[in-house]
Amino acid sequence: MYMIQFGAQCGSSQAGKAIAHYHVLLNRIFYQKQDSSDYFKTLLFLSIVLRVSGKHRDFGSEGAEFLQKSDSRNVYTIDFAIPEERWQNKTDTQLRTYIAEGVRTCYQMLKEKVMTLDEVIDEDKLDHDFEYGMEQFMTLPLLELKDR
Repeated sequence: MYMIQFGAQCGSSQAGKAIAHYHVLLNRIFYQKQDSSDYFKTLLFLSIVLRVSGKHRDFGSEGAEFLQKSDSRNVYTIDFAIPEERWQNKTDTQLRTYIAEGVRTCYQMLKEKVMTLDEVIDEDKLDHDFEYGMEQFMTLPLLELKDR
């Protein structure tokens, strides 16, 4: 799938560690690079940036915000702000469910935007593949990441 690229900006190393496995798994599911998109006429892909508050930086909000077109690439992007209390001391199931709900909201907002621009090739395929990816996100084991 070459649908959504996930980025992350974390307010502390603890926030980075808490979110890293989910961030990598989302990209492995939704961002398998290829020459062209199966989903969009001219857009390269969609982008969701996880902004995870932590000890050193609090992003001061929660949820989907700042939907915009990238200045440097033909991509629409949105931020998903995650407050510290949403990731601290949470189980895998709790955090995965929270992230999935936020990703769904971001996807819906991005999809609505690109639909108004007549960028979607096949809405049913886009929705079907997104739902398949979310099922994978909810069931696949987290990947082992080496310390950076």
